[in-house]
Amino acid sequence: MKKLILIVAIILIGIFVFIFSRKNVETPLLSPTLTVTPRLSPASSPDKTSENIILYSDSGYDPSTLTVKKGEFVTFKNNSSKMMWTASAIHPTHKAYPSSDIEKCGTQSQANIFDACKGYGQGESWGFRFDEVGTWKYHNHLQPNHTGTIVVE
Repeated sequence: MKKLILIVAIILIGIFVFIFSRKNVETPLLSPTLTVTPRLSPASSPDKTSENIILYSDSGYDPSTLTVKKGEFVTFKNNSSKMMWTASAIHPTHKAYPSSDIEKCGTQSQANIFDACKGYGQGESWGFRFDEVGTWKYHNHLQPNHTGTIVVE
């Protein structure tokens, strides 16, 4: 009987750990730290051809549409009182931009997807280099009605 109770307890703990770890993938950090892979860091992008900055406020992204050339870097800066998690449309999968997918967050592929993969607080920034020509919708994963568009020529 003790063995049965022990087995059930181990199974329940395993289920709890699995559910808790999956939830953390989609939950923003409460105390975000600014750690960005080198590919996404504006400071380490010597071939960046221009300054493309989109400001995020409590009312959304400004400008809501930005046109850039292929290969240009866009910085999303959070000036709001809330967290910002910029990601490719469509909520919640983030698969509109080629090769992007929320399931790639936390993997080695994360540096190549149009997805911040976490929330950024007031004053923090995240950026992405657009190498695919097209019109790309995006949103704040934490407030999906806040959207924008990047047009890559």
